[in-house]
Amino acid sequence: MQTVRKLAVKLVKSIIAITPNTWVEYVKRHPKLVAAYSRNLHKSGLLYQLQTIEELTRSYDAFQAYQRTYIDSLLSVAAKQDANASNLSKTSTLPALNLLVCISKYDPELIQHTLDSIAEQSHAFSAIIFLCHEEHEKSLNALLASQLDSPFIVVSETTAIDLTVLEQACFVMYAGDKLAKNIRLLIPEVVDVNTQVAYVDTDSYNSLGEVCFPDFKPDWNPDLQLTTGYIHSGVWVDSLSRLFKVWSEVFSGKSHAISNFDVSAFLCYSYLYFADKNIQHIPLVLLSRPGDTPCFTQAAALVTDLYQPFADLLPSTNPALRLRWHADDSSLVSIIIPTRNGLALVKACIESILNKTTYVNYEILLINNSSDDAECLQYFAELDLHPKIRVINYDKVFNYSAINNFAAKHAKGDILALVNNDIEVISADWLRDMVCQVLRPDIGCVGAKLLFSDDRIQHAGVVMGYGGGAGHAHKYFPAEHNGYMNRLVASHNYSAVTAACLLVTTNDFWAVGGLNEEKLSVAFNDVDLCLKVQQLGRRNLYCAEAILYHHESVSRGHEDTPEKVLRFNAELNYLQTTWCDAIAHDPAYNPNLTRRRENFAIKPFR
Repeated sequence: MQTVRKLAVKLVKSIIAITPNTWVEYVKRHPKLVAAYSRNLHKSGLLYQLQTIEELTRSYDAFQAYQRTYIDSLLSVAAKQDANASNLSKTSTLPALNLLVCISKYDPELIQHTLDSIAEQSHAFSAIIFLCHEEHEKSLNALLASQLDSPFIVVSETTAIDLTVLEQACFVMYAGDKLAKNIRLLIPEVVDVNTQVAYVDTDSYNSLGEVCFPDFKPDWNPDLQLTTGYIHSGVWVDSLSRLFKVWSEVFSGKSHAISNFDVSAFLCYSYLYFADKNIQHIPLVLLSRPGDTPCFTQAAALVTDLYQPFADLLPSTNPALRLRWHADDSSLVSIIIPTRNGLALVKACIESILNKTTYVNYEILLINNSSDDAECLQYFAELDLHPKIRVINYDKVFNYSAINNFAAKHAKGDILALVNNDIEVISADWLRDMVCQVLRPDIGCVGAKLLFSDDRIQHAGVVMGYGGGAGHAHKYFPAEHNGYMNRLVASHNYSAVTAACLLVTTNDFWAVGGLNEEKLSVAFNDVDLCLKVQQLGRRNLYCAEAILYHHESVSRGHEDTPEKVLRFNAELNYLQTTWCDAIAHDPAYNPNLTRRRENFAIKPFR
């Protein structure tokens, strides 16, 4: 006890002598301190909660102030360049940019909001087109004539638009949307050369006209578009004909009945039929939308025919579409479960798989890592008699990567399922849903929604950069929460997923050399695997429908000893060195969101 007190006094004196700027570095050099902090952090359960309304308001106000300064600076530089170019050529260098306003229903109040924002632009659009239903053309023309100074055209058929206008770049929005000031000048400055489609971040406003909170979107995320239509307005296209060509395909030559989801359908179709990847995200809030904009699930009737050649739409009560991708049951899945002792965990894991899993074409490889508990060994002997289970001994020191690589060499399946021994099945279709995803040719690793025993989120996709390395999106959120932009209930793409429950084709696993057993024996090996598979041209995916418990690290424990801390730091350093670009910019995350916590809060801008 006396030694502990002396150590505590010495530690306090050391802390007092440390300036705030060197505190973090000091902590890193003292594994015992890190271990103690880790233990208390896991016990607290108080972190990573949602921001309060007041906190969110303050942080968004700070972002808006930052954005105004950034845009002013960008346009100031652009104006100087334009002035110099104009002096040389005697003509303005501002490129053509048209505006298309889609009107799904005739609402003069909503239309007026849009007109007011157009009037506030410092520079006029090359052309302004209002696309409406035929019965509203006359009323709309009368309204616009009295309210809009700029030239405009009203059409109900896309064929009525001049060919020259069709071939020019266009910004697309809906009636009721409000443009950010100077967007006419800004868009040409921020859209990259050779980009075909670009989209902006948005926020919403309430019935009083007050700006509410933003949707800070990820970069192009095809599966999030298919399930939530997260890009719904504020889209730039290099030519209006590109948009109309897709719409003609979507509606099969029928008269175009304008809906709230046409822009979303355009992007869904572009991915499914054109594999369009040249889509740019502009992480600036340049459009405000009415707060009562319909949820994408209401678009089911519109997109069912689009999806049918690839996937079926299944019933769901969540605010995201549930897709069951077409695949048969012929693919054998090798479920790899490493364990050392842990009778209760292993028994719950295996019995839940055997009793609840609807997909039947699987084998279980239980990898016995030097277990010495007599009851466990007896149970393993019984399991080895089961026709779906093989028990394979691995008598070397624990190395998660090496164990799974070893097991993969014994697997017979076309698909490998890496499963921790502390996993327990909740949703019976978990394996079927994941298999349907992993068999898609452009999908790599597929992860599941994992819950702690108390029904909070343990894993729902991995974000690069959390904690300086990688962390779990929405960690500690309630299981029933929809998540930021409905991302907890929508299957979509992340840069990585956890190997606590991960599917990957055997071919992809070995194409990247499996897990890194030399440098990543315990931590981040799954992240490293996912990023390597991503380099094959695949997209990794979080499958929201596959729900399981993960009694996280019950058998191995947390990084709560000096030795574990040192090993963890070495593995973190490897990740940071090898995947620095992915950590600096995760396309599945937005640069305006914090990486200090896993709660999708706005990062500090003050």
